[in-house]
Amino acid sequence: MASRPVHLMIVGAHPADVFDQAGGTLAHHIEQGDRVTALIVSTGSRSHDWQNIDEKIRRGGDLDYEQMVAASREKKLAEVQRGCAILGITDIRTLDHDDDMEMLTQELVIEIGEQIREVKPDILITHHPHEDGGYKLHGSVGQAVLYAYRYADGAGRTKTRPHRVRSIYLMNPLVVDHGAGLGSLGTGRVDLFVDITDVIDKKIRAMDCIASQYYGGPYSRKRAEVEDGGMGYHAEVPYAEAFQRFFPWVCYTLPISDFELHKMEETSEETMVRRSCLLAHQVPLPPDSEWPEYSIDKDLYNY
Repeated sequence: MASRPVHLMIVGAHPADVFDQAGGTLAHHIEQGDRVTALIVSTGSRSHDWQNIDEKIRRGGDLDYEQMVAASREKKLAEVQRGCAILGITDIRTLDHDDDMEMLTQELVIEIGEQIREVKPDILITHHPHEDGGYKLHGSVGQAVLYAYRYADGAGRTKTRPHRVRSIYLMNPLVVDHGAGLGSLGTGRVDLFVDITDVIDKKIRAMDCIASQYYGGPYSRKRAEVEDGGMGYHAEVPYAEAFQRFFPWVCYTLPISDFELHKMEETSEETMVRRSCLLAHQVPLPPDSEWPEYSIDKDLYNY
C-alpha cells in the first residue's frame, strides 16, 4: 500500500464501463480514503441504449430517433451517476462523443491527455487495447489512453503542465482471448486479481442502475456470478476483478501477501468452501423485478 492516499482515473468507452469491470476495486480504494475520477468517452446513446434500439426495431422509421438519442444522453448519464454514487464515485466526467465513433483519432488522444494533465492521477485504468482485436470502441479507447499518457508526459499543445503516469492497469484482460476470432491475439493475461467479495452487493446494485441496457434485476446477479464469480474461481475467492499491468512492478523485495501465506496452510476443503460461496442471489431485486422463466425451443437449433 502506498504511503499516502492515491488518485485513480478510470477511462471507459461507454457510461457503464467506468464501473462494470472495476467497480469493486474502485469501491475498495474509496473506502480506504483514495480518490477516483471516472472519465466517460461517449454518451452510449446510439449503441448502448438497448431500450431505444428495440423501439427502433419495432417502429422502424416511424419515430424521431435523433430526438430519442438526445434524450438518451441525459438518461444514461443519470444512470451512471446513480451507479457510481453507490460505489462512492463522485467525480464523473464525459467527453460527450457519439458512440458510433469507433476509431482511434488524434483528437481523442489529446482530449484524454489533457484530462490526465488536469486530474493528475497516480493510477490509470482502462480497456485492453486489443479487445476484439481492437476493432471496437473499447479497444480504441484503450489504445487512445496508452497514447494519451505519453502525450500528457510531453510538452503538449496547451499551457497545462505535463504529468507523468507510471502505473496503468488494463481491466478484464481475459476478454481478449475469448472466442476464436481476431480478438484472440494472445496478448491478454492476468497479472492481478482483486478480491471484491465484500463489496459484490454494492457492485450489483450499481449495475441495477443501468436500466437502459436491461442490466437491472436478475441480469446483474447472473453477471456477478458468471463474470466476477468466474474471475474469483481462478483467484480461489468468491468474486474478483482481473487486471493486467502495462508497466512492470518495481519493488525492493519480491512481493507476497498474507493471503498467499495463508493459502499455504489451509486445507483443500477450506479452499473449496471459500471458492463455493454464493452471494449474488442474496442481493434483493429492485422493485418490479422478477426472476425470468426460460424454456428451450429445441426446434430453433435445427440446421
